[in-house]
Amino acid sequence: METQKCVLYDRDCIGCLECEMCDLDPNKVCDNCGKCLDIKDFASIRIDGIVGLGKNGKKRD
Repeated sequence: METQKCVLYDRDCIGCLECEMCDLDPNKVCDNCGKCLDIKDFASIRIDGIVGLGKNGKKRD
């Protein structure tokens, strides 16, 4: 039987399940909520200018 490697420590897995625990609440099993990842719910871009077409379909200055 092949042993698994521990994802947290440099050793073979001993079945402690520490890798399954929530980083924010150590009494809770991780449910992949993502709160510990600090992911934003939105993204933004900065617009420097708008290039449009004139009535004749050519680029406006």
